[in-house]
Amino acid sequence: MSNKFKKAVASFRSFPRAVRWTTYTVSAYLFYAALLGLLVPYIAKQQIPEQVSKLIERPVTLTDITINPFTLQLDLHQFAILEDTKPFVKFEHASVQINFWQSIFNAAISVENISLDKPYINLERVNNTDELLFNFSDIIDAVARNTVTSEDVEPTPKTDEVIDRKAPLFPVLIKHTALTQGEVRLLDGVTGTQLAYPNITITLGEFSTQSLLTDVEKKNDYRLHITDVDSGTVELTGQVQLKPLEVVGNIDVQHIQLPRLWGFIEKDIIAKLTSGNVNFSSNYHLAQTIGDTERDDSMSITTDKGIFSVNDLNFNAEAKSIVSLPDFSVNGIATNVEKQTVNIDSVTSHGLNVSAKVDDKGADLVRLFTPKFITEAPKENKAEPVEKEPKSTVDAPSWLVTLDGVEIKDYQLNVEEKVVTKKANQWQISPINLTTSQIVSDLSKPIDFDFFTSINGKGDISVKGQADAKQQAVLADIDVKSLKLAQFQPYLATAVNARLTNGEINTQAKLDANAKGKVEVSGGIQVNHLSIRDKKLRKPFVKWRSLAVNKFNLDLQKSKLSIDTLSLSQPYARVVINEDRTTNIGELIVAQPKSKKKKTKAVSNKKEKPFALSVRKIAFNNGSAFFADNSLTPNFSSGIEQLKGNIGHVSSIPGTKATVDISGNIEKYAPVKVKGEINPLLKEPYLDLDVIFKSVELTTVNPYSGTYAGHYIDKGQLTLALNYKLENNQLKGENHVIIDQLQLGKASDSDIATSLPLELAIALLQDNNGVIDLGVEVSGDVNDPEFSLGAAIWSTISNIITKAVTAPFSFIAGLADSDEELNVIAFDFGANTLTAEEQEKLQTLGKALETRPKLKLTVDGAVNAPEDSKALALTQFNQLLADTAEINITELPANLSATTMPVSGELSDALQRLYKQEFGESASSVEDKIEDEQDKKGVELTDEELAKRWHIALYNLALNKQEVDNGELGQLAQQRAQAVKAYLVDIVKVDASRVFLLDSRFDIEQDTSSVLLSLEAK
Repeated sequence: MSNKFKKAVASFRSFPRAVRWTTYTVSAYLFYAALLGLLVPYIAKQQIPEQVSKLIERPVTLTDITINPFTLQLDLHQFAILEDTKPFVKFEHASVQINFWQSIFNAAISVENISLDKPYINLERVNNTDELLFNFSDIIDAVARNTVTSEDVEPTPKTDEVIDRKAPLFPVLIKHTALTQGEVRLLDGVTGTQLAYPNITITLGEFSTQSLLTDVEKKNDYRLHITDVDSGTVELTGQVQLKPLEVVGNIDVQHIQLPRLWGFIEKDIIAKLTSGNVNFSSNYHLAQTIGDTERDDSMSITTDKGIFSVNDLNFNAEAKSIVSLPDFSVNGIATNVEKQTVNIDSVTSHGLNVSAKVDDKGADLVRLFTPKFITEAPKENKAEPVEKEPKSTVDAPSWLVTLDGVEIKDYQLNVEEKVVTKKANQWQISPINLTTSQIVSDLSKPIDFDFFTSINGKGDISVKGQADAKQQAVLADIDVKSLKLAQFQPYLATAVNARLTNGEINTQAKLDANAKGKVEVSGGIQVNHLSIRDKKLRKPFVKWRSLAVNKFNLDLQKSKLSIDTLSLSQPYARVVINEDRTTNIGELIVAQPKSKKKKTKAVSNKKEKPFALSVRKIAFNNGSAFFADNSLTPNFSSGIEQLKGNIGHVSSIPGTKATVDISGNIEKYAPVKVKGEINPLLKEPYLDLDVIFKSVELTTVNPYSGTYAGHYIDKGQLTLALNYKLENNQLKGENHVIIDQLQLGKASDSDIATSLPLELAIALLQDNNGVIDLGVEVSGDVNDPEFSLGAAIWSTISNIITKAVTAPFSFIAGLADSDEELNVIAFDFGANTLTAEEQEKLQTLGKALETRPKLKLTVDGAVNAPEDSKALALTQFNQLLADTAEINITELPANLSATTMPVSGELSDALQRLYKQEFGESASSVEDKIEDEQDKKGVELTDEELAKRWHIALYNLALNKQEVDNGELGQLAQQRAQAVKAYLVDIVKVDASRVFLLDSRFDIEQDTSSVLLSLEAK
C-alpha cells in the first residue's frame, strides 16, 4: 500500500504547480472546516456542561453547539444551569458572528451580531433567619472552592512601561446586539414576595469602542425595555461612549405597582397597601474626565427633566381605607453630582385622605405603620453603647436642594378623637390647601406660604405669610372666618354643665414670632351670636349678639396686651339660686377626677414680669340680666334691662384709673346708674364708684322680706345712692338710702324670719312724711357671680332695722344731734325729783319724738335697792333726830354725819334720847363699853377723844336701826316715773296719749336708781 501511496505522491508532484497549490489549499480549508465545524462543536458540547458543572457543582445542560466555519457564526442552543430539576439560569439560543475579512481590512475586531434569545434567571432568597442565603449562594461557594486563588498565582512583575491613559481603546465593531424575550423571576422566601419580569429586551445599535458622542455618525445607541407581570415598564434609551466614558440617555419607569414591592415588609406593618403605582422619568448624563493618574480621574453625573410621581396610593386597616393619595408628583428634577445640587421645579399633590383615631394611647396610625420588630423588641435587651467615631473637623460639602414651590390641594384629614371625652368626636379638616414659594435646603431664603383649611365645613382658617427656618421666625396673616363654636361643645361639657348651642368666631390677626421669644399678635377678634344654655334649667345662661375686640396687640415677650376697643352688643346673663341655696353658677363646674400628684421642679426665685393689660374702651349696649331666688317662698325673680355704657382706659399700670359710666333699668322702670373710676387690675385694686338705684319697687323683693323679715311689703319704693372707695385695700362707703311710704303687709310663716320688731323699726325710721332717709353703709359686690340686687336691697334694709331696734334711743338721739343715752333718766339715791341734767335729756327726747309720730313711750320707775335703802334710812334717821330735838329737819347741819356729830348741845342730847328710844337702854352704857375696851388695850383716852368715839358709835347704831321695806322702795320708783311723765307732758308738751306709765310698785327693778324708758310702735 505504501508503494501505491508513493506512486500517488509522485504522480501528484508531477502535476503543475498551480494544481498542487490548489490541492493544498482545498485540503487545508476542508480540514479547517471539519475541525471548526465538526470537531470543536462536538468537543465543546461535551466539555462545556461537564466543566461548568464541576466548577459550580450544579447540573448543566447544553443541547447543541454549532459553528459555521464559513461565516464564523457561533450558536449555542438550550443552555441551562439546573436547581434540582428546574432551571436556575437558561437561554434558548445565543449567537455570535464575527466578520473575519472586515476585521482584517479594518484592523479591528468586527462583529456582525450578538444575540441572546429567551434568557431566564430565577433568583430566590432562602427562608433562613440565621443568615442571608440565596439560591445561588452554593454556586458562589463552589466557584470559590474550585477556582485557583490569587495566592497560588505568581504576581506579575511590575514594568516601567509608560501607559498612555488617554490612548483610544482597541477597535471593536459590533453591528447589532440584541437580547430578546428575557425573563427574570425573584422570590423572597422570607416574606413570600415574588417579582416577575417576563419580557426583557436589550438592543444595541452599531457599536464601536472608539466611537465618540460628538461624531457626526451616531453610533452606540442602546435601549433597555423591561415589562413586569403587572404591565409596569422600565425603559432606558440613550447613547454611550467607552473612553472617556460618557453616557447620555433617558429613563422612563411607568406603572410600577407598589403592592408587590410592599410584600417585602408586609408582615412587619399592620397597615395593608392595597393599591398604588410609581412613575419616574429623567434624562441623565454621565461623563468621565481622564487625568494623568487614576486619582485625577473624575466623573460628572447630571440629570434633568426628571419627574417622580405616586398615583392611586391606598392603605387599608380593618378593611377600611386609612390613607389614600390619588396623586403626588415631584416635577422638573435636575441633579448635578459634581456640584452637589438638586433643583426641583415643583412638588404637587392633591386629594390625600387620611383617617385616624386618637385616644389616650396615641394615634392609631403610629401603631399601624410602626414595624412590628420595633414594637415587639424585648425592652430588657438594650443595645450596648457603641463608641462613636470622632467627627471630622473638616466639614464635608453638603448638597444643596432647591425646590421652586409646593402645591397641595384638597387634602383631607378625618380624625376620631377620644382623648378628652369618652365619646368619640369626629373631625374633618378639609380641604387642606398649601402653596409655597422657593425652598432651599440651606434655609438661606425665607419661604412664602399660603395655607387654607376648613373645620368640619363649619369654619375656615387661612394662614398666609413668610417663614424663615434659618432664623426660626414666622410672619403671617391669620384669618378665621365663621368658625362655629358649637362643634367644640363636647370639650366644654367635660368642664362645664352647660351647652354651647350657638356662636361663631372671626379673627383677622397678624403673627410675628421667632425662636428668641418674640411672639406678637395683632388684629381683631369677633365672637358673634354666642349662646350658652344651662343644662339643668334648659334656659339661656349667657349669650350676646356680638363681641368685638378691635385693634388688639399681644406681645408675650413684653408680657403686654393692649386693646383699643372691646364692644359687646346685647349681652345677657341668668343667675339662679336653687331651693337648696346652691346657684346655677356653682353647678356649672364639673368635678374633675383627682390626678396623681407629680413631682414638681424647684421653682426659680426669678420674678416673672407682671402682665400688662390695657383697654382703651369697653362699650356695651342693650344688655340685660335675669336673677331668680328659688330658695324663697314665694320664689323671687327680677331683671335688669336696657343696660348700656362704657368703661374707658382700663390698665394694669399703677396710677391709671378707668372711667365707668353704666346705666340700665330694673324691671323696666327703676333706673340704675354706675359712674366713677376703677382699676381692678392692680395688685391693690382701686375703686371710686357712685351707684344710684332710683325708685325701686320694694314689692319686687317680697320673697326676701317674707322669708327674712317675716312680713310682706304692701307698698314702698327704695332709692339708693351708694359711693364706694377702695384704695390701699381699705374700703370706705358713704351711702344714702331713701325708703318712701313703706308699709308692711301680712306676716309670713317663715322659719328663718328675723325676730326684730319691724313695726318699731319703721316707726323709728319714718319721718312725718312717711320717708326713711338715712346715711348707712351698704355692702355688696356687683362683680360677684352670686350677687343679687334683691339681696343687696334687703341687706341694706336689714342693717338699718338692726341698728334702729337694737339701740332705738341712740338712734333717735342722733335725730336731735345728741349722743346721750335717752332711755335712762337718772335720780339721786333716795330722791324722786329730776335734776337739771336729766331735764335737758327729756327735752332732747321730746324733740326726737316730735319727728317720729308713730312712736309711743313707756315709762318704768326703778331703784337701786341697796343705795336707795341707805338713802331712805338716812332720811328717816335725820327726821327722827330732828323730831327728838324738836327742830325742823331743814335746820340740821347740811354735812351732818357720824364724824361731824356735835358732842354737846341739843343735838347731842337728842341723839342720846333717840338711842335710848331705839334700844331701850341708856346711852351712857355705850360710853362705858368704849372706855372698858380701851382700858383692856392699855389705852387711856382723853375726855374729848372718849366723847367723840361715843357719839360716833351712837350715831351709827341709831342709823343702822332704821329699816326700809319694799313698799317704800316701790313708792319711790313710782314717784320717779310720775315725775318723768309729768315733765314730758307738762313741760316738753309731749302728747299724754303717747306716754304710758307702768306701775312700778310691783315687780320693781332694783339695780338702778333711775327711770327706764322704752319705745314701741303705735
